[in-house]
Amino acid sequence: MLDYFPRDLLIEILKWLPVNSILQCRTVCKSWNSLVTSNDFISAHHNLTKSIIENGNQTLLIRYFDQTRKLEQYIIGKDDETFGLKFSNIEFQHASTSAYFRVVGYYDGVVCLSDDLFDSMFMVILWNPSIKKSIRVMVPNYEQNWIQRAVLGFGVCQRTHDPKIVRIAYQNNSSMPHKLHDSPLIDVFSLASGGWRQPLGGRFNRPHKLIRITWSQVCFNGVIHWVACEQQLDPNLRCLIISFDLVHEVFDEMPLPDVLSRQDASHLSISTRKEYLSVLEYDMERGKECCGVWVMKEYGVTESWEKLYVIHLPGMLRKTVGFRGNGEMIVALKNHELVIVECTGNIRSFGIYANIRSFFLGSYMESLILITDVSC
Repeated sequence: MLDYFPRDLLIEILKWLPVNSILQCRTVCKSWNSLVTSNDFISAHHNLTKSIIENGNQTLLIRYFDQTRKLEQYIIGKDDETFGLKFSNIEFQHASTSAYFRVVGYYDGVVCLSDDLFDSMFMVILWNPSIKKSIRVMVPNYEQNWIQRAVLGFGVCQRTHDPKIVRIAYQNNSSMPHKLHDSPLIDVFSLASGGWRQPLGGRFNRPHKLIRITWSQVCFNGVIHWVACEQQLDPNLRCLIISFDLVHEVFDEMPLPDVLSRQDASHLSISTRKEYLSVLEYDMERGKECCGVWVMKEYGVTESWEKLYVIHLPGMLRKTVGFRGNGEMIVALKNHELVIVECTGNIRSFGIYANIRSFFLGSYMESLILITDVSC
């Protein structure tokens, strides 16, 4: 069939099809299967889908744990004037050993879920809901008597569209259990290779031992970003952002504005807002609960951090879950309710009540990542 059409022309035609139709194209013939699973086609489809989303046709994915039905729910809705009025359910067939999975991250249509509550050899699931494909990844742990804690990061390499998981494990100092003993151990899982290895930057490419990385992370422009804090010789902590480039697999540090760097890391979280890297600053003093929104207007330029606004929800605010395309905030309240805080300050409810920690929001996109058959 490819003999009748130039390859580039066929890619240009097929990339406009819905994902379900593209999947059916795999059954036409071997040459079409080879085409739609090629990196060239996945890239072309990805770039087209991204451009459609950037032109204002965004769909949002919401995850929550329904406490009444004891179900982990995933729903999507168009991010337009009807948002919050109508959702579609996404079938989710995996079961966690606890109530629900930890969402490590969501990028380019792939969700990374970690089942790490009870098992030292825990499982991570890479799941692409648009093609109904998932892959289980076992995370072999180190000896428990010398590992104090570990965090994960997730993203997709922009050059190869290869999903990668980063594990950062801190060693335990038995004589000083609250101090970090050495620089963390770093392992990277690449779906293309199907296994865990050290990052390309080598064993010396890792954050120094005084930096503790938190679970708050986001993948932005193909780079994973974590909120972290650096413990000085004095009792003070300096908060910063640790980044990991998924192409070159190297770490870097990004300073925060002074007012944020002096915060407790537990009062900060990282996100994206209107295509900007964003940090959320919480004040959870009882009766004064509020959240400040900061954005980095020019990526990588420390001086470009700007505080946009603060939302005050005294007695109500629990956490900011994410942002709509127009900048409105999706917020979880202390009564377990998920709401929209509109630009006018009005609060509009979704009618969703769930476990607060289970709420997650991401920009949903159809993607062909994971389309090839890979066993891990």
